[in-house]
Amino acid sequence: MRFSGLKGWQDGRRTDFGARTGDGWHYKIGAEIERGSVVTVSVAPEARQRASLSYGQKDGYTPAAEVTFSACPDSDTVYVGGFFISGDGRFCLPLDVQVGKAAPRRIVIPVFSGACRA
Repeated sequence: MRFSGLKGWQDGRRTDFGARTGDGWHYKIGAEIERGSVVTVSVAPEARQRASLSYGQKDGYTPAAEVTFSACPDSDTVYVGGFFISGDGRFCLPLDVQVGKAAPRRIVIPVFSGACRA
């Protein structure tokens, strides 16, 4: 699994990647899933008061704490969506990523917050 375009997020300008909405910021980021894979991404429980995932098509982009992506069997698959971060939109976003039945792996995404600890 890969989130395309995260390089500029650590120290970039929020307005280049997202927009203020209501009580926070919505950032667009595609999720690319390797062919034949099933990947579940969860916002870490301790971060759910500040962050959510917004991916979908038919069902809309309802914020969720967890999303399961299923790739096409014969090609990589890209999902359109993003992250919602409440408040000023800066956050070290901890996500738990589980590929298939493997144990989840924690990643931390620096959402316009400078360096983050893993």
